[in-house]
Amino acid sequence: MSLADLRGEVQRIDEDIIEQIDERVKLAGRIIEAKKAEGIKIEDPDQEKLVLKRAMDMATERGLDAGAVKQVFQTLIKMNLEKQHELRGEDNFP
Repeated sequence: MSLADLRGEVQRIDEDIIEQIDERVKLAGRIIEAKKAEGIKIEDPDQEKLVLKRAMDMATERGLDAGAVKQVFQTLIKMNLEKQHELRGEDNFP
């Protein structure tokens, strides 16, 4: 496989990643409604810890840098929290 072919594969994977991030953020609307129904605040530190631990465990199992994966998932969590605040009309979330 040529370098151009390999770069094409990376581009395809990048597109898949962006699509998955978009789907994850779109779930924020349903999540905020479920949290409201269950009386849960937007910030849920226990759930955030669970998500981070699960991601780091999966990364470790695959021989990936768990610290780097943790940073990626911290960013994903932040994006979802920001979207939930936005949907609540709290656009000034940092």
